[in-house]
Amino acid sequence: MVVGTAAELQVVLFEGGPDEERLRVVAALEPEGGMAIRQASEGALTQFCFEEPRHVVETVLDRRAVRGLAAYFRVETRIQLLEVLRVAFTGYDCAATIRNLLRRLDLPYEVRERAISR
Repeated sequence: MVVGTAAELQVVLFEGGPDEERLRVVAALEPEGGMAIRQASEGALTQFCFEEPRHVVETVLDRRAVRGLAAYFRVETRIQLLEVLRVAFTGYDCAATIRNLLRRLDLPYEVRERAISR
């Protein structure tokens, strides 16, 4: 189910169980026509890998990429695109799988991640 206000609509693509590393992946529509896939993790593994208690990786798509993805899935609206993503991309690696599809379709995206300070 798509949730949110008109300014930002989003769907949860994946959320880890209570006995696992806390991982949540959300696809959210941005007001200017783009989309962001946000992957946030917390827990012992995140602390070990990134030396911080919470780590966020954001894949940002501009309007062109959103239109291209909608055309690929043959949907007409961004809300329909969110629903397709919710059904088609599940599992802990869904954000990486979406990036693989974007590369295959030659659609632009940007990955934003805070650099690890060591």
